[in-house]
Amino acid sequence: MKRATIGDVAAAAGVSVATVSRVLNGGAVRQATAARVWEAVTSLDYTPNALTKSIFAGRSSTIGVVIDDLTSPFYLDLMRGIDEVASANGSLVMFANTFHDPGREVAHVRTMDEQRVRGLVVTSGASTDERTRRMAEGGTPCVIIARSLPQPPPHLHSVKLDNRAAGRMMAEHLVSCGRRSVAVISSGPRPSHTERIEGLRRGLGEAGLALPDDAIASADANSEVDEAMAALLVRRPDAIVCLTGRRTVAVHSALAARGLRFPDDLAFLTMDDFAWGPALGITVIAQPAYRMGQRAAELIVENPNRAARLTFKPELITRTSCGEKG
Repeated sequence: MKRATIGDVAAAAGVSVATVSRVLNGGAVRQATAARVWEAVTSLDYTPNALTKSIFAGRSSTIGVVIDDLTSPFYLDLMRGIDEVASANGSLVMFANTFHDPGREVAHVRTMDEQRVRGLVVTSGASTDERTRRMAEGGTPCVIIARSLPQPPPHLHSVKLDNRAAGRMMAEHLVSCGRRSVAVISSGPRPSHTERIEGLRRGLGEAGLALPDDAIASADANSEVDEAMAALLVRRPDAIVCLTGRRTVAVHSALAARGLRFPDDLAFLTMDDFAWGPALGITVIAQPAYRMGQRAAELIVENPNRAARLTFKPELITRTSCGEKG
């Protein structure tokens, strides 16, 4: 069957197309007229054309989300929160994965801008900052996840974790478990990792312990974890900290392959909880990713005129991988 058009609805109700449009968009129309229009809409099973509506509005109802790693438990929960709020406010969500490729990051954000999305959530790096800033300056609400920009214009918001507090929480827990020599796996010079190291170093320093630079190794991919781990284990640490959930499985596997047991041989503490965390007994610093996603989408829906900077508190989930507290 041919899809009914707004003209068909107008003809069936005996009104103009403009009147039908006013009724569908909640405009002021006489009650009897509105009743005839809604009766025609129902009988014809009419569905408004979202593309046409977006053309007249100058913006679509879609919220764009650019994610740099769809395999991360953090981002999966983040997307769930975004999608829930978007759905409750009449929006679809368009997700794009960049695979940590700066070229793809730029291309995806450009496409979102060309699509005139209702708002944009980005988790990518600095390569997209210029375009995101321009979108916000043009009135499109944008939210940066896990970091913030200096002097953001109105409509450019940020949602992040208190990463220094997360690092300090790691240090305090490891010290309370009697650990004295900590080694760290990071994923390169990300702002969140830099802040976590600062917090970790400060917390250890307060206990009279050091975190030298050579006790920190970077692995930008899971394939680099084994080599990084070999370099760290030369130091004979009694605790390993993983600063990102996306490397947890690889780090755990590299340690287990060497026959190391938790917590007898080594303490292990990582970021972001995941499905197998309880079964493996891994202690984690959890981010409220679901709530962070909700707030990011709410900022787009609410579209405040001033840039908002939201910071969330981390949570320590204690299991067995670090041993007993002293």
